[in-house]
Amino acid sequence: IIMECPYCNAKMEEGKLKQDRYALKWKSNERRSKNVKLTSFLTQTYVDAYLCRGCNKIIIDINTEV
Repeated sequence: IIMECPYCNAKMEEGKLKQDRYALKWKSNERRSKNVKLTSFLTQTYVDAYLCRGCNKIIIDINTEV
């Protein structure tokens, strides 16, 4: 899959965002919003991601089954 950056239209690199010692989570700044768990220590230690080096953005798909 060739991914085009939605911010600057440059070609994005496909790769993986890997956890280290702890699972990766996205945490909202809003108090009532739920966190999104991106990886699991035992079953899913990475998430597929696309990197744009032109504007320094990473795009990922979240997996709600982690």
